[in-house]
Amino acid sequence: MAVRVPLLIALGLVVAPVAVQGAVRPSCLKCHPAHYSSLGSCVGCHGGDPRSDRPRIAHHDLVPGRFAWFTVPGSAPTRRGRDLVEQFACRRCHILAGKGNRLAADLDRLPAGTTAQTIFEAIGNPALLMPQFHFNERQKTDLVNAVLAGAREERAKGGRGKEESPQVVHFQDGDTRRDNVFEKRCGACHRALTRTLGGLGHGAIGPNLSGFLSEFYPKTAEGRTPWSQAALKKWLDNPRQSRAQTQMRPVTLPEGDLEKLVGILTDRQGR
Repeated sequence: MAVRVPLLIALGLVVAPVAVQGAVRPSCLKCHPAHYSSLGSCVGCHGGDPRSDRPRIAHHDLVPGRFAWFTVPGSAPTRRGRDLVEQFACRRCHILAGKGNRLAADLDRLPAGTTAQTIFEAIGNPALLMPQFHFNERQKTDLVNAVLAGAREERAKGGRGKEESPQVVHFQDGDTRRDNVFEKRCGACHRALTRTLGGLGHGAIGPNLSGFLSEFYPKTAEGRTPWSQAALKKWLDNPRQSRAQTQMRPVTLPEGDLEKLVGILTDRQGR
């Protein structure tokens, strides 16, 4: 899930409960009944400014209730969201809860000022090269809770510090990106994000191959097993031998091109 607008929840506001100074009753409770009091203060889950009686100030950066379930241990929305993360292999491109490939946004390190609503909108209106999963409203809400829960857990651990890799930005440079085996033999039907060459391909007929051959890619090789170079070669030689109903035709690669293709997909650059 690529987040194109760098303004989401200020995670620092929603991660740690904030104590209200003295014994002053937070303004939130003048309009809203208390709930989950044992988990902390209102601002600990929902943000906002509990010192003001003016709604526009009190509700500044407010986290709506549907996006605040990540603060409740074992909540159903967060659990469902984590199941969706696994089912749709979000970690093939994103780091979430400390695990994944960093081909797109690191979801544990969302920029300060980001809002849950923007994450929600980014899931439903994906950036270039991100698959359109057609999630419904509840699924998108559950995924937001899973993302925020993962970020919260990483912050509680102190983050990854020096382990964070820099974000690589790719600029389109004429036709140079098309001069590789993926673009020539796969790009008409498939797309893929790669660390060394950026986004490749322009087709949407076949599955998105971002993170292919990594541990986070779905186990969709023959027998529901992880993909390997050997499994890829068998598939390309005769796809219907592995999956009788597939519409993909055999792909004959010249000697050495399979290794180049694997190098591109695993970020060992090869052209």
